[in-house]
Amino acid sequence: MGTPRYAIPVLDKLLDCGHEIAAVYTQPDKPAGRGRKLTPTPVKIHSTDLGLQTVETQRISDKDFSLEQMLSFKADAAIVAAYGIMLPSFVIDKFPLGIINLHPSLLPEYRGASPVATAILQGSKETGVTIMKIDEGMDTGPILKQKSVKIGKDEKCDTLTERLFISGSNLLVETLDEMQTSGIEPIPQNDSKATLTERLKRQDGEIDWKQSSEQIYRAIKAFHPWPGTFTKFNGQRLKILDATVDDKDQEHLDPGKVKTNNGVRVGTAKGSISLLTIQLEGKLPTNASDFASFTPNLDGSILGN
Repeated sequence: MGTPRYAIPVLDKLLDCGHEIAAVYTQPDKPAGRGRKLTPTPVKIHSTDLGLQTVETQRISDKDFSLEQMLSFKADAAIVAAYGIMLPSFVIDKFPLGIINLHPSLLPEYRGASPVATAILQGSKETGVTIMKIDEGMDTGPILKQKSVKIGKDEKCDTLTERLFISGSNLLVETLDEMQTSGIEPIPQNDSKATLTERLKRQDGEIDWKQSSEQIYRAIKAFHPWPGTFTKFNGQRLKILDATVDDKDQEHLDPGKVKTNNGVRVGTAKGSISLLTIQLEGKLPTNASDFASFTPNLDGSILGN
């Protein structure tokens, strides 16, 4: 059970290790792009190419045939990897080995919808993957295995997420093998140490230049590629696609103020940010210094107004 491209290595690893895939569950096609054309999920495209039976569903109900269909596959376990749909309680005990979830954090830390982005946003040096059994709560089930993963200094959310799911796919097959041979005693989570993450919203990406340069840089990494980070310039949305913390000893700039000599530097509450790649609303991404050279009113402007 998976939806985005990050779930594909999990499916491939299961197949490579000789597991039989009874069916692949994914979310239905959704409108995407400027034309809002119905687009299949990456997992649907991949599983269909592999010739696997693929089921699209937004929910599993005991009032229709979707539960009956799921049980007809007679699977030993259900594997969940970024499916994006909460499974109802009446499904949980329907598989001999249970419903096993790959979660990209070291539970009980960072439960919920945005564990990778939140780890980067909070400046964590390390996160990890957890293989757990699903229960009726949000990432509250008992832990089967865990593995720590270091977070790169300049690593963005998409790159780290991909690494976590690849690492997690290896840990998953180890877990399944052990469950079927010697067995694993699930370890209950310590709820007193739990932290919960929220689903990201588009407005989360708006930069507050009154934060420190380090906080803003974390947001640029954490919100890449979605919802992205952005500000306002001349009444238009300006996306910040790449930047660095400017740690050179230079003149202080007020929050949001732009200086364009020797690059494009923006002041914050503490320190400044050097913009590298930006994208003005309706335009293609461009090098920030090139943008400054043909935008004379950028120098001295206040971003965010």
